[in-house]
Amino acid sequence: MITHQFEGCNIHASPPAGYEEMIGHLYCFHNGHACVSAWKPDAKTLEALNRGESIFVSVMSGTRQDGKPAIIPVFVGTEETCKEVVSDTGGVW
Repeated sequence: MITHQFEGCNIHASPPAGYEEMIGHLYCFHNGHACVSAWKPDAKTLEALNRGESIFVSVMSGTRQDGKPAIIPVFVGTEETCKEVVSDTGGVW
């Protein structure tokens, strides 16, 4: 999958120095509560998706000060459905 700029994105995160070969740029819309990025499948990934393979989403997490897990909700969907979810948190792109 390849991240890309989209109309309304207002944040551009660059990879840390020395990691440019491993980590790409990330373009996002951020409204203070939700952060949204857009991704396009490359040809190989699109073939796998068309065969019914799953999409996996990895989100970094950790623990809170009280030792309980810190869970960050993630939503994966189309631009339209993502805008519906994000609109509950504030502005949309």
